[in-house]
Amino acid sequence: MTAPIVAISGHPGGGKTTLTRALAGRLGVPSLHYDDYETMTSRPPSEVRDWMARGSDYDEIGLDRLVVALTDLSRRTPAPKVILLDTLLGRAHRQSGQIIDLLVWIDTPPDIALARKVAEAAARAAPAEASSFVGWLRSYLDHYQGFISGSYMLQRERVRPGADIVLDGCLAPDELADLALSSILARI
Repeated sequence: MTAPIVAISGHPGGGKTTLTRALAGRLGVPSLHYDDYETMTSRPPSEVRDWMARGSDYDEIGLDRLVVALTDLSRRTPAPKVILLDTLLGRAHRQSGQIIDLLVWIDTPPDIALARKVAEAAARAAPAEASSFVGWLRSYLDHYQGFISGSYMLQRERVRPGADIVLDGCLAPDELADLALSSILARI
């Protein structure tokens, strides 16, 4: 028997990681995070823009290691009750999407997601790093206007329609976790 894979998707800053960690803690199950496996964000912005200009084919994002890790976890004996996957791509990435049993979309407005992303980075910056944070912020906001906002819209068009469960990303984290947990348990 294999463990079902439940993916949590949404925009960067939308609450995926927070929700995944909360659910993993409440259920006592393993979780994997797309960010630990992807290499797209380490590419120069010009390459990302070129990729987007070619149509942003999610299948060009190599996730072999993630798929192997998910498959190995799902076949573990004894199998966990569920495996959680924090991912931007949901079922829109052919290789990883075909092994997702249940997809949750956190429906967070892009402006709220952007504000959370900036607040998270600001909270991590030490006072002595203020000038480097300001540089990061300027760069991030420039890229946001240049191509990141477009990637949010594309993600909403490609990933959200495949969701089995859609949750309000403006809910407080504990309220979102309660709702997600009851919705997931009702379906697995």
